[in-house]
Amino acid sequence: MLFSCFAVLLLLSEKTAAQFVEFAPIHQEKFAQRPFNTVNSRTQANNVLPFWDDFSTGIDTLKWTVAGASYTETIGQNAPSLGQMLFNGIDQNGAPYSLQIRDQGESDYLTSKPFDLSTLNPTQQESLYLSFYWQAGGKAEAPDSRDRLTLQVLDAAGTWNTIWVQLGGDDLDAEVFTQEIIKIRSEWQHAGFQFRFFSNGRQVGPFDSWLLDYVYLHYNRSETDLNYRDRALTLRNQLTLGEFSAYPLDLLQQEQAGLWTQVQNEFLNLENRFRAMEYSIHADDSLDNSLLVINEDTPFDPVPNALERRTFLSREFDAIPTPSTQTDLIITTSLTSGDGLLFQIEGSDTTRYAGVDFRLNDTVKTVFPLRDFFAYDNGSADYSAGINQRSGQLAVRFNTPESVYLKGISINFTNASQANQAIDLVVWDEIDKSPVLVKESLIPTKAPGQDYVYYALDTNLRVTGEFHIGFTQFSNDFIHVGLDKVNDHGDKIYYNVGAGWLQNEEVKGALMIRPHVSLAPPFEESVLPEAEFRIYPNPVVNQLHIEGEFAEIAVFDSFGRQILLPRERNDEGEIINFEGQRPGIYVVNLISESGPQSFRILVNR
Repeated sequence: MLFSCFAVLLLLSEKTAAQFVEFAPIHQEKFAQRPFNTVNSRTQANNVLPFWDDFSTGIDTLKWTVAGASYTETIGQNAPSLGQMLFNGIDQNGAPYSLQIRDQGESDYLTSKPFDLSTLNPTQQESLYLSFYWQAGGKAEAPDSRDRLTLQVLDAAGTWNTIWVQLGGDDLDAEVFTQEIIKIRSEWQHAGFQFRFFSNGRQVGPFDSWLLDYVYLHYNRSETDLNYRDRALTLRNQLTLGEFSAYPLDLLQQEQAGLWTQVQNEFLNLENRFRAMEYSIHADDSLDNSLLVINEDTPFDPVPNALERRTFLSREFDAIPTPSTQTDLIITTSLTSGDGLLFQIEGSDTTRYAGVDFRLNDTVKTVFPLRDFFAYDNGSADYSAGINQRSGQLAVRFNTPESVYLKGISINFTNASQANQAIDLVVWDEIDKSPVLVKESLIPTKAPGQDYVYYALDTNLRVTGEFHIGFTQFSNDFIHVGLDKVNDHGDKIYYNVGAGWLQNEEVKGALMIRPHVSLAPPFEESVLPEAEFRIYPNPVVNQLHIEGEFAEIAVFDSFGRQILLPRERNDEGEIINFEGQRPGIYVVNLISESGPQSFRILVNR
């Protein structure tokens, strides 16, 4: 579930000039899905040894109690596997722990469920080690020298004992995950043993960030036991059609040949020996119907070396079979690596542990929507961005390969506290020219689990080639829009904070604003009886001419409010003066002998 981020304006007090700004990470949660038959009353209560979690399937609430720490697949850099836990200064609701800018203290916690270690024999007690990987900052803001990540264990007396501390600082590499291994001493081992990680830093927002991954607790280990019989995929699948990460199904049949990129991912061999491996990449629809086998048991060449990290690509493909209905294209990349259950050999006996399955991180599924919209983003708001100018405008440039009707706009507003603020949705053919559509609207309160807000345009608006969509705001506060940091299309973002349009050059990522389109007009066109009325021009800039015989006339704005406009009679009918009115859709009601009729009018400026 995606939670709204906090508008950290306290930290921008020195930046009084209007600007386009990127904000720190947004709190996210993804919970691991377990097969129904693996969850029983016993597993609800305690963890068991061996314990292993690389977070590749999300947060496992049977293993952990989470207080503020969030899940990420994109902020860690060069991670051991896909998925990490992120620690910073915002809680589980995406709110800061304090509103006082100088407050420093404990913030996010990740606590293991209890372990019963009272039954371990002396050999097991002396060889019990906990290992994990950590990173300072990643793509988020790095921790300062006074910040720290702490590991504690709970002893039999109920006291939390600090056994490891990592301080922040400029000397830490934000692109490196470091592995630690800590001996769990026998005096800490009891029937209710737990361990926990927590961060300490600024409590005013999502800053001073730490990442945690690949946690492993077991006996029969030593301080040099830092390699695993595991090969892991480390990234989401990367795939675009042209520049897009989502594409309208209506256009796919004629507009996909040769535009697909190869599927890209990365693996890490966590074992200190080489391993021959193969990979497969399939494209299915959301109902698991196979559309295209892109790769099938393709061997890695050369054979992966010990501890090697490698980026790899699928074969090239020209097109996929066009689905019959709107769907999500599910891209599945999987390794054939020889991974399996953790096992240990003692003498002639081999013990396999069902609770540690290294195959879990061998498969990654990624969604590519084939519905009714274009998108540059991958659907995940890792960060947010916005402008701080009353009457300021924010826009994203798109390009359609053929003429389409723009039927709606969806936007991921990430700051829940900004609900009910007024905005104008705006569409431009050319960004430095007058808009072709302006529609008054509001930022609504989103339902739980809802990311995007969809705004229907309620008119047949045709766009061809390059066009821009966005909004005008009426607040000097930053309005937060989701920003995907994986797909960098920052050059498609434009903003106007009073001195004319500027193309974004600073913020990297894809702004989460999407146009919804169709080949057919979304609304039935009003047909004027040839002998009854003639209404022109439509769109109108100033004067609207209405010719014909009618008894009454009324004009309504986009909110359904009747407005009184200057009118002038002539021999053919009337002229209505729209000069000075806000651009957008208006409705003209005419009552004649044949009854009432309504007509949509688009006012341009």
